[in-house]
Amino acid sequence: MTAPRTEKFGISAAITTPFTQTGAVDTALLCAHAKSVLDQGCASVTLGGTTGEGPSLSLSETIPAYKALTAASIDPSKIVFGILQSALPDAIDAARQVSSLGCKYILVAPPYYFKGVSDAGQVAWFDQFLTAISDTGLNVILYHIPQMTAAPITPDMVGAIIKAHPSMIAGVKDSSGDWDNAMTLLDRFSDRHILIGDERMLGAAIKRGASGAICGVANIAPGLLIPLLDGKEPDKNLTPLVNALLEYPVTPVIKALVAHVTDTPAWRRVRAPLVELDQGQYELITNTYNRLFESGND
Repeated sequence: MTAPRTEKFGISAAITTPFTQTGAVDTALLCAHAKSVLDQGCASVTLGGTTGEGPSLSLSETIPAYKALTAASIDPSKIVFGILQSALPDAIDAARQVSSLGCKYILVAPPYYFKGVSDAGQVAWFDQFLTAISDTGLNVILYHIPQMTAAPITPDMVGAIIKAHPSMIAGVKDSSGDWDNAMTLLDRFSDRHILIGDERMLGAAIKRGASGAICGVANIAPGLLIPLLDGKEPDKNLTPLVNALLEYPVTPVIKALVAHVTDTPAWRRVRAPLVELDQGQYELITNTYNRLFESGND
């Protein structure tokens, strides 16, 4: 069994992935953005997760992006690498490659193409994956986001995986938005990092023992989230902001607001099958953001 968790994980920006006009990953813009959110107090950035369009990126793109971040003097310990591959050999390859580059944490989603598989089948996939990378020293965060994967990682599954690989599982990212599920994880796995994906729940979850978050809002307003780690009450604008974002596809709207707050239109680009917000949607969400955070309404 691992030693009891003594420090919070902190806020990790589920960093968006910028693209050039030709559709390639814009590593210069990525590095500048990563440095910005870290300078604003984020403990880390998470590369290639849902907000980062991870399922639309190849390993031949994410590994160079990781290398670009470290070449820009970002400590590898501050980069969580997302592994969203359903093919077991690809997931193993990704983990081993980033391990050789100094990675400390990986965020791993379950295999999600085949629907209706048993919990035992999912646990078997994780068992084979973890056995294959057991010599790397990587800390694994299990990624529960059933609304996207249709492949939940239930608390019982978490328990079975931890039992088989106790020293490898650092925690769980719960992006389900299900308060009861988060509380069950906190009650059962208090010695692990339980990370909250829904920013509206974060303040209350921190008070119950949550360790931090990997989330999209940290791309645009990390200052709304970092004080919650110290038990402060949520800013009155946090829930209205998240509610406004959820009126749109989440990744394109986060990228639209990054474009807005940085005055960099290139951030609006997304990779198919996603489409960027149209001009009307862009104006609506940026007007909402301005109204919430205009001077005198902090």
